[in-house]
Amino acid sequence: MYTSKVALLGAFVFLLVFVAQGIFFIRANSQTIDEAAHLAAGYSYLATRDFRLNPEHPPLIKELLALPLFLGYGVPFHPDPQHWNKGDSYAVGRDFLYKSMLPADRMLTVSRLPNLFLGGVLLALIGWWAYRLWGRHAATLAMFLASLEPNLIAHSSLVTTDMGVTLFIFLTIYLFWEYVNLPIWRLLTGSGISTGMALVSKFSAILLIPMIALIVAVSLLIRSGPHVLLPLENNRNQPRHKFLHAALVIAFIAFFASLAISPAYFFQGFSYWLHGFEKVLTHAQEGHPSFFLGKHYYEGEIGYFPVAFFIKTPIGTLALIFASLVLYKFGKPLDTGQAIFLMLPVIVFFAAAIAAKIDIGIRHILPVYPFLFVLASRLATVHFCRWGARLMVAALVLTAISSLRIAPHQLAYFNEFVGGPEQGYRYLGDSNLDWGQDLKGVKAYMEKERLPIIYFSYFGTAPPSYYGIRYQYVLNTGAVELPLPTDKMPATAQRKILAISVYNLQDVSTAYDPLFRWLWTRQPIAKIGYSIFIYDLTDDQDGLAKLEEAYVKAGIERTP
Repeated sequence: MYTSKVALLGAFVFLLVFVAQGIFFIRANSQTIDEAAHLAAGYSYLATRDFRLNPEHPPLIKELLALPLFLGYGVPFHPDPQHWNKGDSYAVGRDFLYKSMLPADRMLTVSRLPNLFLGGVLLALIGWWAYRLWGRHAATLAMFLASLEPNLIAHSSLVTTDMGVTLFIFLTIYLFWEYVNLPIWRLLTGSGISTGMALVSKFSAILLIPMIALIVAVSLLIRSGPHVLLPLENNRNQPRHKFLHAALVIAFIAFFASLAISPAYFFQGFSYWLHGFEKVLTHAQEGHPSFFLGKHYYEGEIGYFPVAFFIKTPIGTLALIFASLVLYKFGKPLDTGQAIFLMLPVIVFFAAAIAAKIDIGIRHILPVYPFLFVLASRLATVHFCRWGARLMVAALVLTAISSLRIAPHQLAYFNEFVGGPEQGYRYLGDSNLDWGQDLKGVKAYMEKERLPIIYFSYFGTAPPSYYGIRYQYVLNTGAVELPLPTDKMPATAQRKILAISVYNLQDVSTAYDPLFRWLWTRQPIAKIGYSIFIYDLTDDQDGLAKLEEAYVKAGIERTP
């Protein structure tokens, strides 16, 4: 018999699996592009109550992630006045992380762990909602899928805001679901507070307002069960009365959400939040360079996020989500109310992401995963025939193998539909694959191959020299380190090795005049964490000539 103790043990095991993968990831991956900026910004808020750094991201998650470092170590915060006055988050972040009294890796670890804790809370909440809907088996299935989702693991293990906003969006919709089924004031208030916490986690959480409004509207129009009403003793069952109460419920949530904004800015009003929101809207309208299916775009492409979801989610997980929709009448049927709460948020997020012009990573639709895992968990209530049960087990095994074998490089995960992470660079770039996270791997490779110096084109903001990487600078995207290194590859070097980040290999920032397209005709001799490719140019005179052309195009007077 499937007892409560077994279910709790399973939940605990899946939490351990999730956390263990996160710790492994944290230890193996160097700083990604935005982490130093986020960490310095969060620390500056705590230390100075000044919000000039990184305004395009609200402060709550950054403050939470910087808090252990602030309370436990009290690292002095004395930014360069020039960088501080300009509000240069990346320059301040680089100095803070790599010029402080603590080693950068320790500072990153201390700040990444709270995000992993938020990921664990999300995992538990996914299991709890699945349990509330469909019982213990469903909770186990939901937590199994969540604990092995590479995208959740990766973004729970970085100093970024994507996991925090995912948690609070999911929590908001869950609390609102509880409220609709049991209209009491504390659940309505909790929904409002959670909405506010999401709004000060990341600006994409603004989608919660239309999301809740749509849930309310659709519930009133087509749902036969409980409606969204205020928790009053005498509620009349008249259409006009229902719509009035529904509007007041939305207003109540919005009011409590607004109350959560000012405290995150230490009660300095709403102007900082509005300023940041304006910057995000401007960015969304102007667009951002991206790489998608071998082509370059600047104003987004309509198929980007559906394709990214399709190729960056384990095939077994996709199969179970699809099967849950197809078999919606089997087992405990998926009723209208459940579908509204689990499917509408997914639809809204996909629609908003497609409409925006920033196609730089599946992390922008990370909040869809918890809802889909709960949806898929309903399959645990279906009584399959022998072959059906075997197919379901096969899907779970496929998900586990596909996910675990890429550890600790979950950020670069791609499923077997496109040939796995080895082939991911042909389809997507940026934070889907290469976010500057593999400097430790480059250093390990140099030691293994006994390479005293390499050519290096790095996409990132971490200084390679911090990890002992000696290199001749090759054109890159991102402030590697300033001033640039003066090292030069000796003419007599036995091996002339080029390491290049996938983002630069894809020429995302130089699409108008590609610098490295010539490398696509050559086979790399190694791949570091799937995000940095290694090429041997020792006896490749044509390749060395092409490399010199890249210097000339970039206006850099250095020759290989």
